[in-house]
Amino acid sequence: MFFYTKVMAQVDSVSSDTTTYAFLPASHGKKEWKLLLGLDARRSFFSGIPVKINGLRIGAQFRGVHRFGLGFYGLSKNVVFTDIPVQNPAATDTSLVVFNASYLSLFYERVIYRTKKWEFAVPFEYSSGAITGYFEDSIGTFLPLADETFNAFTVGFRTKYFLFNWLAPRFSIGYRFLFNSTKEVKLAFNKPYYSFGIQILLGELYRSIINNKIFTLEKERNEIRYELE
Repeated sequence: MFFYTKVMAQVDSVSSDTTTYAFLPASHGKKEWKLLLGLDARRSFFSGIPVKINGLRIGAQFRGVHRFGLGFYGLSKNVVFTDIPVQNPAATDTSLVVFNASYLSLFYERVIYRTKKWEFAVPFEYSSGAITGYFEDSIGTFLPLADETFNAFTVGFRTKYFLFNWLAPRFSIGYRFLFNSTKEVKLAFNKPYYSFGIQILLGELYRSIINNKIFTLEKERNEIRYELE
């Protein structure tokens, strides 16, 4: 399971929809390019144990329907096992085993349908990283156990609903495939996933505040003018 929280910064605004709603739209909105910057907090599983993954995504959006960039991720804390046998003379029957993981991702997301309130998209992600492991010896010192690299490909389906032009709850499902890694690592990570969270578009929020202030000032000017007349 993933829990996804994203904050997005923008270079230009996307105005109200100017295109016809269609499958695989060529564009949405007037602006061609945006900067994407997102904090990505996920929940997943490592060998059946819930874990938290913190990440940062940096990229760009083109014509409102193509999103791509880089993601940097790592476990928020080590995953601890108490029941894994370690084939090492320094290990004991009660040795703790800890793992950590980090990876880099290339992502691409294609909007397949968009209305004023709804968006449906297909995200793809290619990841490359490493899992490191340590075990506790008889005197309490942690010694290296494993250093396994892995590559993964993830495909999913994502939908979001715009409560406002700057606020959208989102939900995703998908599957993660590992390759170029050991059987044990594949068994731990070849899993379906789902995620949910809130997307906040800071640029749109800022513009909404500014536009509301402009509207209020214009209304006050009109009221003053009417009183003078």
